[in-house]
Amino acid sequence: MADDPPADVLAVLTQLLAETRTALAEGDRETARETVSSAETVASNKLPGGERRDALLHGCGRVRSLLDPEDGDIEADVATEYVAAMERRLPEE
Repeated sequence: MADDPPADVLAVLTQLLAETRTALAEGDRETARETVSSAETVASNKLPGGERRDALLHGCGRVRSLLDPEDGDIEADVATEYVAAMERRLPEE
């Protein structure tokens, strides 16, 4: 696929999303915020333009907004589903 990420970028994104998922499962919202923000930075700076990059950036933004909602009602379950969907967007190593 034309927008396949380089192997090192794929490895970093895979690790960051796994750490985000784990942090969400453990109720560690701060770590989840940090790791998804890092994943967003990597996707923004290192992924080639295209559908995968757009989807990952959208997902990271949604996770961040779900963890810092204006109304104070954190939706960790929905954030976890977004992370799982982003992980599925990454090609197998």
